[in-house]
Amino acid sequence: MRSHRAGHDRKRVLLLLQYYDYRHHLGVARYALEAGWALEDAYTQVRSLPESWEGDGVISFHGPSQQFVDWLQQTKVPVVDMGEDCGISDFPRVQTDNQRIAELAVAHFAERGYKKVGFAWAFDTIIKHRRQEAMEAAAKARGLKFYDVPLERIALLGAEGAFPIGLLTPHDAIAVRALRACEDAGVLVPEQAALIGVDNFEYRCEPASVPLSSIDPDQERVGYEAAAMLDKLMSGKTLEQRAIRVPPIGIVQRDSTDMAAVADVEVARALRFIVQNFRTRLGLRDVARATDISLRRLQTRFKEHLDRTILQEINGRRVKHAQGLLAATRKKIHVVAGECGFGSSVKLIRVFRQYVGTSPKRYRKQVKEIKG
Repeated sequence: MRSHRAGHDRKRVLLLLQYYDYRHHLGVARYALEAGWALEDAYTQVRSLPESWEGDGVISFHGPSQQFVDWLQQTKVPVVDMGEDCGISDFPRVQTDNQRIAELAVAHFAERGYKKVGFAWAFDTIIKHRRQEAMEAAAKARGLKFYDVPLERIALLGAEGAFPIGLLTPHDAIAVRALRACEDAGVLVPEQAALIGVDNFEYRCEPASVPLSSIDPDQERVGYEAAAMLDKLMSGKTLEQRAIRVPPIGIVQRDSTDMAAVADVEVARALRFIVQNFRTRLGLRDVARATDISLRRLQTRFKEHLDRTILQEINGRRVKHAQGLLAATRKKIHVVAGECGFGSSVKLIRVFRQYVGTSPKRYRKQVKEIKG
């Protein structure tokens, strides 16, 4: 950790944001504390500009605002920006890695069997343009069909034969709107359209009518790296790179993508019902009642589309859940059995051995030995 300067020698840094993300703020603040800066952040959430200011450097997120850029340029101190290059400034900048974000989304969909992906959007902003462009390139690289999906087009996807489809959105707020557009059009999420947002704002993703999967772009690191870049500029050093892309942390999966790509809507409904209820005493007739077809027809179509039976799907999810509980908790075997929907430890042991090749007790011991 860097040593703090004496109070009168502390560098004064202004954090000036047209767009506010508390994680940008947190990253900048963490670096400022280490560097001993006096960080001035009164203008971070109000989208206004100081009438006058004197200091040593500015970290900004000016977005498309020419007014912000004009003010930043007249300060005559080093400036580092955290937004996309909108073509109205040439400040050094630290940004999210849109290409990697798109690649993560496409890989997530491809691994689940999706052959069709798209980008759902509402406003033609710079971030929409960059992330859509990256998504289309990533889809093409994997040989997937790509759809440009303004929100009003969601209602037309069924007639276009686009289902099942995986959709990335520019950010979580648009993902919420895309979810509502799907619901209004009678499009099932994730059965027909799986949705991914960007930013992973838990307060926005988790309370959604279908909890939304989202990519965490590591905005805290963006803030920290922007502060580190500014520190070099204020020290008179030459930057090796005037633009840095910070890779995302990964995808936080929630219900909106918890589905393999299934063209048959009734099979998709059954699969979704299993995902939601496998921890209970779920029977085959319970699954069939969640669809509009008979159990016999459902069993046939389930096997055709997923190459496994309904019972295999239920037991497979129960065993996977049991593995997680055995590895992460000290719960007794009969408790694990109850929480996984098996009902009894005898049934858990029998099915667990079929799927894993060993007993739950031995599996727990093996995991413990691996962890040391």
